[in-house]
Amino acid sequence: MIRFRIGILAIAVAGFAACASPPKAPPPAAPAPELVPEAVPEPEPPRDLLVELSAAEVLGDTDEMASLARELAADPETDEALMMDLAEMMASIGETDFALSAYQDAAEAEAAQDEPDFSRLIDLEARMAEIAAEADMADEAVLHAGRAVGLVNDHLGADHPRMAPLLAFVKAYELDLDAVAAAGGLYEAEEAEAVLAESVDRARMDETVLPSSRGTPAPRIGGEEPPFDIVKVFYGTDRKPAPVKNIKVGERAVLDPRTYYSAERGDLETGSVLVSVPRNRNVGEIPKPSVLRFDFRPDPAKHVILGDMKVHANMTAFVNDVRRELAVSERREIFVLVHGYNTSFDAGIERTAQLAVDLEIDGAPVFYSWPSAGSLFSYGADRAQITDEAVADLEAFLTVLSEKTGAGHISVVAHSMGNEFLVRALDKLAKREEPKQMFDEVIFASPDVEAGEFREMVSGFGPLAGDLTLYASSKDRALQVSRRFNGTGKRAGESVDPVLLPKLDTIDTSNVTDGGLGHSDIFGGAFTDFQAILWLSLEPDKRCVLGRREDGGAVTWVLGNPRTEFCGSEAFQTAIVTMRRVGMERSAEVMSEEALKAGALGDLPKASVWESALKIFQWLPLAGAVLPEDSPKP
Repeated sequence: MIRFRIGILAIAVAGFAACASPPKAPPPAAPAPELVPEAVPEPEPPRDLLVELSAAEVLGDTDEMASLARELAADPETDEALMMDLAEMMASIGETDFALSAYQDAAEAEAAQDEPDFSRLIDLEARMAEIAAEADMADEAVLHAGRAVGLVNDHLGADHPRMAPLLAFVKAYELDLDAVAAAGGLYEAEEAEAVLAESVDRARMDETVLPSSRGTPAPRIGGEEPPFDIVKVFYGTDRKPAPVKNIKVGERAVLDPRTYYSAERGDLETGSVLVSVPRNRNVGEIPKPSVLRFDFRPDPAKHVILGDMKVHANMTAFVNDVRRELAVSERREIFVLVHGYNTSFDAGIERTAQLAVDLEIDGAPVFYSWPSAGSLFSYGADRAQITDEAVADLEAFLTVLSEKTGAGHISVVAHSMGNEFLVRALDKLAKREEPKQMFDEVIFASPDVEAGEFREMVSGFGPLAGDLTLYASSKDRALQVSRRFNGTGKRAGESVDPVLLPKLDTIDTSNVTDGGLGHSDIFGGAFTDFQAILWLSLEPDKRCVLGRREDGGAVTWVLGNPRTEFCGSEAFQTAIVTMRRVGMERSAEVMSEEALKAGALGDLPKASVWESALKIFQWLPLAGAVLPEDSPKP
């Protein structure tokens, strides 16, 4: 994974030699000339090529960008993830050979693994085909497109929704479809045309709703049911469509979410994207997300692949589509994610789908995307997107979700720089005449917002949401860099001298930071606490994994400092998941049965976890009033 090396260079301060006082002596005949100490030259600060590259990008100096990229590529400490960022940047300035070479090296390294990630290989080959096609290298584009089609055909099946954008790309760039079809195992162009048409028909279900909470079983491959579901992710964005080539099949455009939108601002649009997500759902066991750190640009999770997308003609079409999705769910939930810095449209869609599955959203997962450049080197460009017009777009989108969809429960989560957009949009909503509750939970995760501004705006959000939660950390190195980059005070996501407000629950995640930048604890060490908020609307005093710290008469809740001896992280997760899945009425019965079953099988550790989960459930009615630290434990 990439190390986040954007730092602030410190310039050493030179010292001066002290002048010693001369010993007492008879007065000289004439005063001695004053000695002037020699100035010590300031040392040259060390070079940081990433900082220099960022500056060159801001200036648009493509020659300098290319030169610095080659220096970084030659550095043995440059890892593969950084090479991918460099490849994207070089492709954007016409350095095609560099970009293709970097992607080819990554593909060969992945293919050489004992268990290659085929979904990643598909994306690598597809990206090489796109880069080559944009550079009018038709033979090279056919080669890589054929490989990508073959990987989908072999490992996901010809009827997987990932196939349609690949074949549509081939037709849009007028590549040799016969050659691509043969390389991909489809034998001839006619079969590829048929696969494309069938894939589009399946992906575009105007009358049949895909229940995203449970997932729609993917088409069978070779008579066997594949280990993934199809999730429908809705989106709103004010990104401008990119000038890419698209085709129509049966009067319907085949759109690729990886290339459709640019990093420029346009009009507010809505749509949906189909995403395949792996299945792994046993009661009491939800694996920690491993690709949701946001600190890096991780490889796609295995079998998490974007398929066909649809752009709505207008907001009414969006509302109707969401309402149909909610109609087939039980809880009628809407989960909204507003992404942070360095997030492309397609990466955000993937992460929203993964969160929808890990959070078992029963309704409609929704992604809001502002025009981030999706580049490690574009922090300044991303921050420049925070404008009144952009904030107004998010305000309008949130208003539609709240007032038009008929949702039963709406949760809104913003991460990192995405909080700049969210708090300003909520500030406008809060200043409306007679503001009313619009959301059940609003969660500010590692907000990259100046703390004073955040405090002033959030203090007026009380009427808008049932619960407001801030996740902050003293180990968030990304925010420490941001503070110095912006030349302002501390950021709201820093827990040293935390932001504390009457209607805001502040959670200090410093104890559970699990490496990296410490910038995405909500998707790592704090994920189960996050689930407890979204699933059960549990207040902090009912979440036993949280300790209590008094800060000047207010309270900071400390994750990783449980208030009961039986509230380990695994037991708390088991309790939360069970309460979500079987309901409060049956939870005690199920936990007791599972504990007895594990004990009978001789699995004492598992039995202990279920017994502790039962104690947590039984403790909840006692937790309405906060137990002091010296109180007897129930």
